[in-house]
Parts: sequence; C-alpha cells; structure tokens
Amino acid sequence: MTLPFKLVSADSHIAEPPDLWRGRIDARFADRAPTVVSQDDGDYFVIDQSRPMKGGAPGIGIGLLATARKYAAPEVYDFGHNGRWADVPESAYNPDKRAAELACEGIEAELLYPTLGLGIFGLRDREYRYACIRAYNAWLAEYCAAQPRHLFGIAVIATDSIERDVAELERCAKAGLRGAMVAIGQKSGANYGDPEFDPLWAAAADLGMPISLHVAASETGFHATGNMWADFACVFTPTMYTLVSMIFSGIFDRHRGLKALSVENDASWALAVLERMDDRWLHDRHWAGGHAITSDRLPSQIFHDHVACTFMRDRTAIQCREIIGKGNIMWGSDFPHFDGAWPNSSKVLESQFAGVPLEDQIRIGRTNCIEFYDLPLETNAPATGSNSTGFTVAG
Repeated sequence: MTLPFKLVSADSHIAEPPDLWRGRIDARFADRAPTVVSQDDGDYFVIDQSRPMKGGAPGIGIGLLATARKYAAPEVYDFGHNGRWADVPESAYNPDKRAAELACEGIEAELLYPTLGLGIFGLRDREYRYACIRAYNAWLAEYCAAQPRHLFGIAVIATDSIERDVAELERCAKAGLRGAMVAIGQKSGANYGDPEFDPLWAAAADLGMPISLHVAASETGFHATGNMWADFACVFTPTMYTLVSMIFSGIFDRHRGLKALSVENDASWALAVLERMDDRWLHDRHWAGGHAITSDRLPSQIFHDHVACTFMRDRTAIQCREIIGKGNIMWGSDFPHFDGAWPNSSKVLESQFAGVPLEDQIRIGRTNCIEFYDLPLETNAPATGSNSTGFTVAG
C-alpha cells in the first residue's frame, strides 16, 4: 500500500529553462544573462557569460539534472556532470505538467527552490547578482501562479544591501512567494546576528516569510576538508553552524515571529546540538559571553519554537522525532534531482515511516509544512480513494 494521505513536499526544485533570464534581466546585463549552451560533450548552464569557468568548461554540466530516465529506474544513481537539456524532465519547468505529475505521486503541493540558481550567491558582481535574483523571482512567481494550489515558490534574497533586499522581499511576498532563501555563509565573514541584518529579519517576520538555508546555497561553499566524501557526508555542518549562531545571537528573541528552515540537510544533525546547546548555555553563560539571548527560553526551546529541518531519507530523525520535535521535521522529495526521493514518493516515505503512528506520519509528511508556511491547504487530506476515517499505519 501507499500512504493514505496526500504529501506536501517542503523541498522540491525547478529546472531553470534556458530563456528564463532572457528578456527579464536588467537590459544592461542582457549579454551576460544566465543561459544553457550546448557543446559536443553535453549542455552547460552558464551563470555569467562574461566569466568562463576555470579549466575551459563553458559552465556547469547539467547531467545531474538530466534525470528523465529516473522514472523508468527510480533507484538509478549513475548520473554524472555531462547531460542534455532534452533529458531534463519537462515537469521541472512546465507547471501544468508538474501539477499532473504531483497527482500521480500522491503529493498535493510543494515548495520550490532553484537548481542551477543555487550558485547565484557565489557571484562576485553584486549588481549583476541582484539583477539575476530579481529576474528569477519574477519568473518563479509567474510559474507558481499557473498552479496556485499546488506550487509555492521560495524567493532568492541577497543580504548585501539590506534596504534593497527588504524591498525585494516585500515585492516577492506581494507576488505570492511563500518564503526566502538566503546564503548560508557570507564571504565578508558577517554574522546574521549583526544588527545590520535586523531590518531583514523584522520584515521576514512581519510578512510571514520563513528564511531558508538550503544546502550548497552559499557565498562561501561547503567544502571544508578537501575530501569530497567527508564534505558531502557532513554537508549539513555549515547550516548547523549558521542556525546555532542565529539562536545564540538572539535573533529569535528580537524577532519572535521569525522562522528559519534547514533545507536538504536532513534532520538528524539537530540531535547533536540540542542538548549540547542547553548544556553549554547553563554552564558557560556567566563567563563565556558573546550571546544575546534575552528570553527565559533554553536554546533548544528557541529551536523548537522557530527552526525546522527537511529530509529526504532520514529514518534516524523520524525515530528521534520526540527529541528533534514532531513539529520540526518536514519531508521533501528533492525533485527533479538525481538523488531525490522520487518517483514513487509515497512508497519511498512509507518505508521510512514503518512502525510510526499515523498521526505523526501526517504531521511530518504534510501538516508541518502547511503550518510552517501557512499554506491554503487542509492540514489532513486523505489520498484519492482513501477512507478519511479509516487510515491505517504504514508498515
């Protein structure tokens, strides 16, 4: 059987079509606009046509996104960097086809992030970066408006000119986007707890726009050891550091309506810090300094009140949901990425939920995301043909 309720994905993606920025980006950057170019060995995404990549490649190979053959073999993972745009699932850039596919997958709605655009934070030319971001956000709002009950977009927001960034956040909220992704790390070394960022957090809280920290979306990158396997296995650490720093910086005390989300880092990492944050807070706060928590809440309480984590496959987090927080874990399919928990999303998650009470399954697979983003959906929706009063537990 599959899950007897409709899922909501807290982490899905679009594939930026080659013409996304054409005609949308500020005219002065038209000749540099991101696009897809073809070569004999495959198609490449070029973020800035004026700056060729090192090693002679024109851009980033799109092979890890050319995942159409995953429908025939869901557990195939032999993807590489080389690939063709023709092999990118059309439902990754056609909203109507995506909505139809969601129905087949047992998913009612999803929150959408960029794919190739995750690298926009790394652009050095800040004016060009801002132009790329504005054009992307405008396109994403149009994309989601085509299926307003199923597709909900996450804006990309820079953090280098706060007054301008607040204005862009307000524009995106007015256009119907549901949250905002910011860079995990700042190349300047700035800390999000610095007062200069407070107007952005205040605006996000007032607008009801949760702040996302998505894996690989950073000015500083996530390569820490020089060993790819170690960096990938511990890829959650930059986000963990940023969120823990935000907690101790008092951001969530100054902005009680602010919510933050760790995306595509899975959720088990929280087990390593929740108890330890409280322990260090109790034992070290009188001498260590450097904190700005002003409420009477423990750091773990602040986490539970403001922070959530998405996962694809994380049986450990599900088993430890009482510690991490039943309301702080959300499932995401990661469509259309090669390692995503799709297709057959409901079946994949069902195996993760073995032995878990149905109430908790619904919360993790659906309700938490709806409540976190205040989505216009019912918190408990049975799958098509299911008896809403006769749910059974997976596994």
